[in-house]
Amino acid sequence: MPTSNYSVSRRHFIRDASLAAFAVACAPVWAQIAPQDCFKNLVAKDRKLRLACIGLGGKGQSDVMNSSSEDIVALCDVDFARGAKIFNQFPDAARYRDYRQMLAEMGDKIDAVTISTPDHTHFPAALMAIEMGKHVYIQKPLTHTIGEARALKAAAVKARVVTQMGNQGHANVGTRMLKEWVEADVIGAVREVHAWTDRPIWPQGVVLPETAIVPPTMDWDLWLGCGPVHDYSPKLAPFKWRGFWDYGCGALGDMGCHLLDAPFWALNLRGPVKVSAESEGNTETSCPKWSIVTWEFPARGALPPVKIKWFDGGKRPPLPQEMGKDEPLGKGGVIYLGDKGTILNEDDYGASPRLIPEAKLRAFTNRPPKTIPRVPKADPHMEWINGCKGGPVPGSNIVDHSADLTEMVSLGNLAIRMGKPIQWDPVKGECVGMPEANRFIHKNYRLF
Repeated sequence: MPTSNYSVSRRHFIRDASLAAFAVACAPVWAQIAPQDCFKNLVAKDRKLRLACIGLGGKGQSDVMNSSSEDIVALCDVDFARGAKIFNQFPDAARYRDYRQMLAEMGDKIDAVTISTPDHTHFPAALMAIEMGKHVYIQKPLTHTIGEARALKAAAVKARVVTQMGNQGHANVGTRMLKEWVEADVIGAVREVHAWTDRPIWPQGVVLPETAIVPPTMDWDLWLGCGPVHDYSPKLAPFKWRGFWDYGCGALGDMGCHLLDAPFWALNLRGPVKVSAESEGNTETSCPKWSIVTWEFPARGALPPVKIKWFDGGKRPPLPQEMGKDEPLGKGGVIYLGDKGTILNEDDYGASPRLIPEAKLRAFTNRPPKTIPRVPKADPHMEWINGCKGGPVPGSNIVDHSADLTEMVSLGNLAIRMGKPIQWDPVKGECVGMPEANRFIHKNYRLF
């Protein structure tokens, strides 16, 4: 299938990156503005969205099916065998391997796009869709680099489209409840937060795999996209790419936008920050076997300084003093350590925060009021779809939330890759006194 004439050059990316400072400085808080005043191309409430879906395997399957109340008009996957299940579910949808061709040919027949591809493809696909005025739902992490997150935020501000990142826990009741508890001073000032995960569940700290024959149903050049060239290997695609920097963001990139979402939101984790990391097995090509990352934020308005710690690859935070040794921590979660108490959430998506110990939770009868609107059925896909029809602004939209969350998470990976502490200047978008970090903040793009 021939590719389209649409090609995104490095100059194009740099141009959008130069708009990022503008977006950071003066992007509106869209949640406080009427949708009809801040968005273009909204769809009538009584009409179905015309959706195009990029990436149909793995998470892509659920993203398509969770949006299937709408009109699925086009489907795209570089491997038609991997996309076969979804192709068969929607036989009337146009089929493509190249998202550029799909967007160029379908044009005004599309209202919105879902993007469920490997991390390195999120930005170019989303940028093209956004610049065409399409609303977008993008899997986490939003982008592959900090520079991309800032550029995509700038593009979303300019295009005024409805956006959502696929960190589905942001729509949970528990995430809202946690923010309400923190704001109501239930555990006092939060001084430290510990998050942990059982990831990676794919190889990290390894060399790039040996090559193999490309499956006949797959276009490997399109899978590589704007990323560096490497021969095909089943140990790279379709799943284990997450462990390699050229295409993925490792365990932190995979789960950070889930586990760190609630603390980011509740504690306003933006602004200047010092980030340091310990790890084993990190190389120029491979993400580490394990990492422990620390963000140290100064006071943010009335909020006191706070330390955020991340643990993956089998590393765990110390048990809170409120837990006994016979109460081991689960596979993943977050601990909030406050001056007056501790909140524990043993869930990847922020669904179940609770005070510990149990006696304190039982005594917690005077709950703070529900000040944050709940998302119906905690459904992030319908939240986005309704937003595209003039409903409330999605909570994990690029402008107000997910670009900044992705930046915070990506700073952890930046500290891992630099191998020494970094001091982040959010105004300049750079590490203080460390110009050598720029090659990880921005990157070169292969034209394909």
